Amino acid sequence: MLVALVRAVSILPPASDIAWGKGARMRRHSDALVDVLSGSFDRTISVNVFHGPDRVKENLRFESWSLSGDLDNEIACTGSGTIVYDSVHGESLVPEGTKGVLSPFRATLELVMTVSAGRFVESVSLGMFDLTRIRSAWDVTADVNGVERVVASRVQVEFQSLESKLRRWGFRSPEMPRSLDSCFDEIRRISGFPVSETVADAAIPADTVWEAKQGGRLEAVQRLARVLGGIAVVDSAGALTIIPDEVGEKVGDLWLGSRGTVVDVGYEVDAETVYNVVVGHFEDADRNELWAVAATTVGDLAVDGVFGENTRYYSSDFVKTQGQAQSAVDSILALSTGSQQYDVPIQCHINPLAELGDVLELNEWVRPLTGRLVSFQMSDSELMSLTLRVTRPL
Repeated sequence: MLVALVRAVSILPPASDIAWGKGARMRRHSDALVDVLSGSFDRTISVNVFHGPDRVKENLRFESWSLSGDLDNEIACTGSGTIVYDSVHGESLVPEGTKGVLSPFRATLELVMTVSAGRFVESVSLGMFDLTRIRSAWDVTADVNGVERVVASRVQVEFQSLESKLRRWGFRSPEMPRSLDSCFDEIRRISGFPVSETVADAAIPADTVWEAKQGGRLEAVQRLARVLGGIAVVDSAGALTIIPDEVGEKVGDLWLGSRGTVVDVGYEVDAETVYNVVVGHFEDADRNELWAVAATTVGDLAVDGVFGENTRYYSSDFVKTQGQAQSAVDSILALSTGSQQYDVPIQCHINPLAELGDVLELNEWVRPLTGRLVSFQMSDSELMSLTLRVTRPL
């Protein structure tokens, strides 16, 4: 794997050249917000609290917060922060077990970033998150007419993106899909989530069975996502979305030059992740073993060349015939030797519009560079970090 390091890059070009939001993704926003984000602005972040579909508290202050995401993780996004509540009638927001507005057994949090510049104000939802843990909580009290009353509550929370609900919700017994006609229909059935159909639908392989085990439901959704050629994540609108393996058209731009200065660029080549032999081990419908091998025989990565052999082993429950086995290993080999991926970490001014899976282009770089946003870190800092995964032909 190649690793490049780019720092102090602006995420926005001049407003007339802005490309945010012209693709199929990005968080919801107005055209006016795009213009504001290209200049000077203030920002605050707040929390809305939901119990099921009901919003029970809104616009709660959020301090010392952080939010990070990574497409390579089972749970795509995690975060933490302190919710601050100014009591109206002496009530407390400190939860007690399964009771209370902020009980982890009840609450789902929506993080909202509000951007302001002069008379302009607009809010962007960063997404819905499962409240998973209260790290600490306490009330601030004061003497009011001789009576000690709660005047504020401070609750330190940890949260995860909504894939965590699927990980907790297991199958009670092994299940088969009700129909093999549509992966998307089956994702809706077993997840209960709305689904955004971002890729072409496909049939479910025969003899598919969902296992009754810890995390089995989330694993089943990801197995269907792999059939569709991607990874399933819950997007900022609360829908299960397939991020395709194949990088498509860009939906946004990152800009260098007058809007940002590159401080350092690192470069590293890692041969360990480039495989020129793939060995597949599968079982057919009668549980007989199936083996298939694919190898590179020509070019710089030929198995009889100076590089030698670097072998990857692969298996899949969806492969049931010899033809499927050979096709699978051929495909894995082509992905490994036909291109090489490298990650470009970028530090830039905070921007609420980009989300995991977006395809972004880095402009005014030494060479054209377009990649998928595979990880990010943002907090109450003025800067955020992004990582683009770029594919370059060998």
